[in-house]
Amino acid sequence: MRKLIFILTLICTIGADAQIAIQDVAHQLAKHKYKKVYRCFDANMQDKVPASQLKKIWEQMELSAGKLGSVVDVCKNLRDGGSRQSAMLQFEQAAVKMTLSVNENGEINGLYISQLAYEPPLYGKDLGVGKKYINFPSHSYTISGELVIPLECQNCPVVLLVHGSGPNDKDETIGPNKVFNDLALGFASKGIATYRYDKRSYLYPDSFNGQFDLYDETINDAISAFYHLKADTSLHFGKYIMLGHSLGAYAMPIIADSLQDKLNGAILFSVNASKIEDLIAYQMKYLTEYDGEITKEEAKIIAENTKQAENIRLNRYTAQTTAEELLAYWPGTFWKGIEGYDPIKTLAKNTAMQFYILQGKKDYQIPMSEFELWQAAVGANANIKMQSYANLTHLFTPTKSERPSPADYFSPNNVEFQVIWDMADWIKLVLR
Repeated sequence: MRKLIFILTLICTIGADAQIAIQDVAHQLAKHKYKKVYRCFDANMQDKVPASQLKKIWEQMELSAGKLGSVVDVCKNLRDGGSRQSAMLQFEQAAVKMTLSVNENGEINGLYISQLAYEPPLYGKDLGVGKKYINFPSHSYTISGELVIPLECQNCPVVLLVHGSGPNDKDETIGPNKVFNDLALGFASKGIATYRYDKRSYLYPDSFNGQFDLYDETINDAISAFYHLKADTSLHFGKYIMLGHSLGAYAMPIIADSLQDKLNGAILFSVNASKIEDLIAYQMKYLTEYDGEITKEEAKIIAENTKQAENIRLNRYTAQTTAEELLAYWPGTFWKGIEGYDPIKTLAKNTAMQFYILQGKKDYQIPMSEFELWQAAVGANANIKMQSYANLTHLFTPTKSERPSPADYFSPNNVEFQVIWDMADWIKLVLR
């Protein structure tokens, strides 16, 4: 997701008796009714911000974040004969905060729009850590990463973090959230080191324009990172653990099988058991039906995804088929590579390694039904621990939403510390 590159700053207040509401202003802008909003400005605002500038700023925002979806978390405070309103605007790919002021005459005399920013977790506040930037070679590419070491680290464990799908940075930044940065700080607070790296598709996007597979996107670099850290004689860690999130968790049985007893344990952070084509078809159906009605455009999306998923199931594609003709951003080579892959069977064969499978119950991307498939197949195995958490999203951040959706990712949030606490206990007590 591209960063928003605008900031509109206009100082303002809202009148106590004013009829103007921040929701109305946002929706008028979303309808491109710039002159209508402009006419609500006071003289000072009209002088400083012409309708053409409103148009430029709003459409630049749409270019980066998509169309406006909803306006939530509305607050209104009376002050100085007027009032000040704020709200969160949820777009398709990001969220921004809007602050609006209206004077005692009911005129807008200020407007401020800015992207919501990441906020470090409380468990990382004033935490002393050592950091070391470590690059490693992987299949003719150089991958950049960062090692975070707790100050009290005498042969402490280290967890290597493996991303989900898409071109993720080392923090696994999703909107104003940074899942892997939270994990690095949380683990450090529990005496555990972490290594996280920028995904190859983030550093070298052009290398993914054509054909590639799961090894290119995820597996090869995770294994290369492991061997590079292991070979560094300046580092002394007692245990080596891999944590894979989403696609990284899906690939983790293969990674663990490749490393065998060199790896002490693996954590699967929200992992699917079903085939990816079935999961994507489910996700698209869930999202398009979320508001209780299906538009013509949404019906078209469902039909296209259903057809593409069926083509994959029936093997009606080749290793040369482009990503545009298949699901998500994955081309034919990727889908061919996972045709016969069963993550449950691959993991179940590895009886010598300890695994920990975690799941948020408010995860719409990988629902609890996937966790239950894992539980039924391997939940009773002595080397596998499984745990789920109420009110946690796909990012393992808390939500108050009754029904999970992408909106859960729009507000700055942090990985729930209880999850980190449980993983730390597992690492220290189980992986002896």
